Amino acid sequence: MISLKPYLFGQKDKDADSAYRRIISLFLQGIALHAVEGEKNDYDRFRVDIDEFGKQITPDTPMSELLVAVGASLRAMEDYNRRTSKVIHRQNSDLQNMVSMLTRTVISIGASGESSVHKLQEIEKSIERTRMLEDIQLLKLRLGECLEAVREEALRQKTEGQSTLDSLKKEVENSRERVGSVTAAVELDAATGLPSKKEALKAIQAAVQSPSNKFLAIAVVSRVQAVNARFGYAIGDQVLSTFAKHFKENLGAQDQVFRWHGPAIIAVLERDDRLEKVRTEIRRFAEVKLEKTAEVGNRTILLPISASWSIFTVTPPVEELLKKMEAFTAAQVPRDYV
Repeated sequence: MISLKPYLFGQKDKDADSAYRRIISLFLQGIALHAVEGEKNDYDRFRVDIDEFGKQITPDTPMSELLVAVGASLRAMEDYNRRTSKVIHRQNSDLQNMVSMLTRTVISIGASGESSVHKLQEIEKSIERTRMLEDIQLLKLRLGECLEAVREEALRQKTEGQSTLDSLKKEVENSRERVGSVTAAVELDAATGLPSKKEALKAIQAAVQSPSNKFLAIAVVSRVQAVNARFGYAIGDQVLSTFAKHFKENLGAQDQVFRWHGPAIIAVLERDDRLEKVRTEIRRFAEVKLEKTAEVGNRTILLPISASWSIFTVTPPVEELLKKMEAFTAAQVPRDYV
């Protein structure tokens, strides 16, 4: 420990001037030693400048020059502190911009849930008010927890996406087997992943010619055109896909399900039962009210899903059966539907 007592007390008057010089020199050394480090080059220059001022304090230095050196040291310290404050402020701004970019990126890629995005936005706002080191450490902890949630959500979506892909691959393979064309490629509908209308017509023609008891179920999803108009075709396709998946999952593995056109889904069924019993079977799940959560911009919407449906007995001629289907579809859908 450095003690100033020997320099302030017990010295003769002729040594007082030397003691003051010694005290000033020690203070300058302390300023250089304990200055807060900002940018390293600036910090090194500041310490060199203070050291140079300290070297000017000698037993022979006139008092006027001593005062000039002290004043210059104070100005150097003031300038250095101002520059260091700017560095700290810039670092804080850089941190805020980093979190802002992170938030926008997470929102744009859609790899996180609404909760994670909201937490990131809160952290971004908190940085604007952050001044203390303890606050930065707390925000670092919160940011780490939030990013961990984002990673878990991304992993969950990746797992679900792979599961959906595997399911679609299985459906494609089953469709090929049912139409008796393993080697031929099946034309799939992009929105639902179901075989297209072209494939449906082949299945209907085969059903009409079959001696087995066949039925045709048709379901027309309600308000798809309104969803398209308000939220875009991508959201409308999600609504169709959700209902198509529900419709298919509630039928047997031997039943053939197709995307007809517009918001219509059809299924070719083979049953030994009467029409009324088949209608009861379909009613059990076709009239269930479904819901679909979709992301639109920065908000989450909940869309109700329902459908109108009917059952037809498959009998020749094919043209007459198709007329009945088209008449039912037209009665459920406005003419301006695209």
